[in-house]
Amino acid sequence: MVESTRSESAESGDEPILASTPTSSGDDWQSKLWRNVGITVFLVAAAAVAAGFFFKTDYVALVPGSARDTEPLIAVEGTDTFPSDGELLFTTVRLRTNPSLWEHLWISFDDDSELVPEEVILGDRSADENREANLALMADSQDVATAVALEQLGYDTISSNGVLIFEIVEGASAVGVLEEGDIIRSIDGEPILAASELVDFLVDKVPGDEIEIEVQPVGTDGREVRSVVLGPREDNPDQAFLGVGPIDQIEFLDPEIPFDVEIDSGSVGGPSAGLAFTLAILDDLTPGELTGGAEIAVTGTINFDGSVGSVGGVEQKAAAVRELGIEYFIVPLALGEDRIEQVRIRGGDDVQIVPVANIEEALAFLETLGGNVQALEEFTPSAS
Repeated sequence: MVESTRSESAESGDEPILASTPTSSGDDWQSKLWRNVGITVFLVAAAAVAAGFFFKTDYVALVPGSARDTEPLIAVEGTDTFPSDGELLFTTVRLRTNPSLWEHLWISFDDDSELVPEEVILGDRSADENREANLALMADSQDVATAVALEQLGYDTISSNGVLIFEIVEGASAVGVLEEGDIIRSIDGEPILAASELVDFLVDKVPGDEIEIEVQPVGTDGREVRSVVLGPREDNPDQAFLGVGPIDQIEFLDPEIPFDVEIDSGSVGGPSAGLAFTLAILDDLTPGELTGGAEIAVTGTINFDGSVGSVGGVEQKAAAVRELGIEYFIVPLALGEDRIEQVRIRGGDDVQIVPVANIEEALAFLETLGGNVQALEEFTPSAS
């Protein structure tokens, strides 16, 4: 059989047809099958990979942002200013809303970033509404920062008439009862005119206590009374915890100030640059170097009494400070020991973390760097 097949092949001038031809046909069929299977698997895998880029998760990613010099953002008209060689930089965190499946996976392995459920950041707002709310909070914080700086220089500029909520802590008693942007006016009939008064009120409460909070809902002029059962603090279960980030809602006293201060922060939102702006305005209005010529990153809200409030995303801000090679980072003492320790870890060995409770402590630290804090005491307020 084999010889006959070869003879026919030779006579026709074609390649020899071997006796194994039927087996070869089977191999071709199997090869085609496996090739088709391979192509199918590849196409399915490619489709899955592509789908991962289009599938959006219900999270918000907090990633390191930037540290921006405040001096170019502040414009003072009507009096002398004193440019500084040092820099006071306000820090930011970038929000990535609804990262893709693959972004989510990548960020989950990044120690400097954090994934937070979308409802924790946005609540009932859309991303655009949240952006507008944060821009409004930034505008309020700039007003407070300006007023606090002027108070430090001897002007009587502001009073507080309520507590503006800029943050709701995940899982806290306030969730579902209060909203970011609400203004607390009183608790149990007692006026609450400043963030410090809210803190003082809660000190005497224990978990399980029910309180009646009078609020001015966000975007309205009306008042509502809402009941909240206080929960425990995570770091102190015996202490009552409402779970809000408060800043002062202020009113200006229309003082006679012979100059104007304007701050342009562009598209950056939120109240966390309050302390940085306060210090930068003071640096602008007084001779010498308030920073001692150093480059200093700052975060923290500012209240009209000069206290510095907690802010979010500080770990990501510390990572940005580290990457930018900035040596000093002033943060709120109100973050608590555990978070401050996490900030130190993210900042690394080359960043000195400086927790402060109020503007006086921030100024005291700047003085240790050679800052001309004495110039604030020598400033003479003048009327227009």
